[in-house]
Amino acid sequence: MLTAKPITKTIKHDKEGFQHIKDLYATAFPRQEQVSLPFLIRQTKKESVTFDAFYDGDVFVGLTYTISYKDITYLWYLATRSDLRSKGYGSQIMQHLSEAHPDKRIVLNLDVQDESAADRDIRKKRKEFYLKSGYSSTGYACIFNGNKLDVMSINGHVAPDEFVSIFKEFFGILHFIVKPKILSATE
Repeated sequence: MLTAKPITKTIKHDKEGFQHIKDLYATAFPRQEQVSLPFLIRQTKKESVTFDAFYDGDVFVGLTYTISYKDITYLWYLATRSDLRSKGYGSQIMQHLSEAHPDKRIVLNLDVQDESAADRDIRKKRKEFYLKSGYSSTGYACIFNGNKLDVMSINGHVAPDEFVSIFKEFFGILHFIVKPKILSATE
């Protein structure tokens, strides 16, 4: 059974635990998709932000970062340790998210399917994982930090303007710098 522990400024006092989080964050997401880890941790002061580390007993298995706005929760980051994948941890984390946000539409984005991409097999597995978890396409994509990403949701559709509103809420005035550009499904 997994347990979630909030990642806040106090986690820095747990040097080993924090190092596991830093290592997973640095290796699970491409550099262009990463935001400064200290910034993400500072944002946990906001009631709408949750940054969790997941443990199976004492073993660190993964992390999530979510932003809630109105009746939507955006799953910005989800990662499990590469040596622990295909052991059901991702599904358990998704179950935790559903239980933690029972009345929310949950939205996420992932790399578009591209047969010419070097990581096409990983992209396909990720999409299959989210489809298996009940997510469906919103019918639009976005460009975020130069990456084209599919947008998926569960518990209801999230319109493009609602998706962008999450970033406005989270980044405040800085949202103009990091605002995702919405694309139709055919672009």
